[in-house]
Amino acid sequence: MTVPPFAELGMFHILDPQAWDHLLFVAALVAPFAPKDAKAWFGALTAFAVGHTAAMASQVALQIPLPERAVEGAVLATLVFTSARVVWLKGTVPPARSWLRAELAVAALFGVVHGLAFAKDLAPLLPSDRGALWASWGWFALGVEVGQLAVVAGVFLLRAGASARRFSPKDFALALGALCLGISLHLASQWYTG
Repeated sequence: MTVPPFAELGMFHILDPQAWDHLLFVAALVAPFAPKDAKAWFGALTAFAVGHTAAMASQVALQIPLPERAVEGAVLATLVFTSARVVWLKGTVPPARSWLRAELAVAALFGVVHGLAFAKDLAPLLPSDRGALWASWGWFALGVEVGQLAVVAGVFLLRAGASARRFSPKDFALALGALCLGISLHLASQWYTG
C-alpha cells in the first residue's frame, strides 16, 4: 500500500528530527497524561491539528503578509508555555475536568500559530486544481495526526520504561516537561540573539 504524498508530508512535518517545534510541543502536551486519558490528550492533539490545518489553508488562500520572525517567535512561545505549564503544575493535570474546554481552545490556538509558520513552505507544493487541493489538505491533516500519534506512542513507551524503573508518572512528566522547557528556552535564546 502506498501512502499518498501529502499524508507522508504531513507525517514527516511532525516527525522531522530538525522540526523541534512539533516534537517538543507534542511531547510536552501529553507528558502529564496516561494512555487511559485518551479523551484529553487525543482531543488536544486533534484540536491542534485542526487549528494547524485551518491556519495553513487560510494563509495559503489569503496570502496575508506576516512578519516571519514574529511568527517564529510565537511558535517558540507556544513551546515555552506548554512545557513551562507541565513544570509549573509539577507533572500533573488540573484536578477539575472543567479545564478540558480551555485546553482544547489553547491547543487549537497554538495549532494556528504553528500552521502560520509552515504555510509559506507548503503553498508552493499544493496543486492548483480545486478538487485535488481539498484532497491534499485532507491527506496532509491526516498525516499530521498520524505523526503526532507516533510521538505520543514514543512518550508513552518512555513512560512505561520509566515506570519499570520505579519513576512515578508525575516524576516522569515533570522530567520530560523540564527537558522540553530547557530545549525550548535554548531555541528561544538562539532565536532572540540570531
